[in-house]
Amino acid sequence: MKGRRKINKKKMKKLSFIILFAGLMVVPLLSMAQGPEPIITHPDQVVGLLSSILGYVWTIMGIIVVLLLLFAGFKFMTAAGNDEEIKKAKEIIKYSVIGIVIMVLSGGVMALIENFMRGA
Repeated sequence: MKGRRKINKKKMKKLSFIILFAGLMVVPLLSMAQGPEPIITHPDQVVGLLSSILGYVWTIMGIIVVLLLLFAGFKFMTAAGNDEEIKKAKEIIKYSVIGIVIMVLSGGVMALIENFMRGA
């Protein structure tokens, strides 16, 4: 019997510690319940946010496409007649052109979203 009491006391201490810790963790969450003011309050702000994100994505994609085209050109020039290397260079160029097409299409999709959001 005495052995069981010690185990129960240990479990109770552990349980009380967990409850106390959980209670202390809830206090900061309650103080943050109101939260900050919303960033987007008007539909035009959504369009502006999407435009700025698209601008960053275009910049990154443009840099990647240029680097891939340069790499493909280097690979093509140093292939020295090796059909396998020429084939790889052509594939890189093909996928770079597909990337450029995706960039152009994303601009069109952004224009559609902008017209939809503004009600035009």
